[in-house]
This record gives sequence, C-alpha cells and structure tokens, in this order.
Amino acid sequence: MALEFHMDFMFITVTTMIKRIFRGVLFTAVLAAGVQFVHAQGVATQSLTLQVQPVTKIAVSGNPNALIITDAVAGSDLTSVSDNSTSYSITTNTDNMKIVASINAAMPAGTRLMLQLGSNRGTSLGSMDISNALSPVDLVTGIGKGSDQNQTISYVFGANADIPSIPSDSRVITLTLSN
Repeated sequence: MALEFHMDFMFITVTTMIKRIFRGVLFTAVLAAGVQFVHAQGVATQSLTLQVQPVTKIAVSGNPNALIITDAVAGSDLTSVSDNSTSYSITTNTDNMKIVASINAAMPAGTRLMLQLGSNRGTSLGSMDISNALSPVDLVTGIGKGSDQNQTISYVFGANADIPSIPSDSRVITLTLSN
C-alpha cells in the first residue's frame, strides 16, 4: 500500500511538472509573438533643425503728451516743458547693444528737443539733444543680454525767450535697438 501511495505521488508530481513546462513554453511563445508584433510595426523618424537667431526687440508704451510752452520764467533765456508719461521695453539675446534715436525733421531754429532714456541693463547717456538728429544719436550703450521693461522716456522741449509763437507741429522720433 505504501508503494501505491508513492506511485500516485510521483504521478501527481510529474503531471504538475508537465503543466509548468507547458505554461513556460506557452509564455515563451506568447512573448516571442509579442516581440515579433512589436518589430512588425512601422517605425518613422524625423530630422529636426534647431537654431536661435539674434533677437533685438524694442517697444514703446505710446506717444507722449503734447509739449506746449505756455508760460515762461521772467528773466529766463530758455523756457521749457517736459513729459515722462511713456516708457519703453527691450529684449535681446546679444551683448553690447545700444539704443539710438533719430528725428524725421530738424526742430525749428531757436528750439531744442532733449531725450533721455532710463535703463537697468545698459548705461544711459543722460539727456541728449536730438533737435537735429537726422542721423541716429546714442542714448543707451552697453546693453547686455536679457530684457529691460517699462523704462522711462523723458522729453524736454525748450525754446529761446526771443522766439516768436510757433504753430503746432509734430515730429516722429525713432528709437532703434542695434549693435
């Protein structure tokens, strides 16, 4: 009787081993089919070109108020009015930039137009006379990479005391960020 029990036990063990082998073979076959399926799928590639070009952007917040001289200080040779209601912002990824200004037509004789730009990224050259700046005049130099936002634009319009009344006129001031 002990011998039969041993034989049944051996039969059960052999059957369990066969089932495990069959499962392993089945698993390997499914895995191999999955790998074949993955390899059978199409593959596409792309070549991508990347570049960052020089960026030099400048923008102004709007136009300044009208510069109208309506009064003078007694005994003064020059009367003036000012405006600092506008601002500019820049962005550049290039070092050693500058901001220059030009005017579309010279100011009338006996008048002067001064312009000053604030700056955190470069050196402001202070209040510069742009009255006859048909060619660009430097206002800010040594600007490094980065951005400078909401920097003040200050205008001063002056006239000699002996200048007669001048009719309303306008000028276009061009600010350029360049190297």
